[in-house]
Amino acid sequence: MEMMEHNLSKTMEEAFSLPGVSGVMCVDNNGLILGMKGNMGHNSGGSLAALSKQASLLSQSLNAKNPVICLESETGSILVKKTNNVTTAIYKDS
Repeated sequence: MEMMEHNLSKTMEEAFSLPGVSGVMCVDNNGLILGMKGNMGHNSGGSLAALSKQASLLSQSLNAKNPVICLESETGSILVKKTNNVTTAIYKDS
């Protein structure tokens, strides 16, 4: 288990160091926060997990099992992707 936590932490750190990234959050299938870095809402874990699940259902007809979701606003964007049992959200400022 410790190795998985180390890999998750390392991956989050790499994503957070990319230009324009203001936050990274990883959640399990139930929305439990596995890790987070940066400024984002602590209450968004469940919404991220539900969003990735619904997007998977919508994209089944396109044979896209786990699509990348992009939410955009005037202040920035959030990229959401589910891989295996972990949903990752990358927050970017405009």
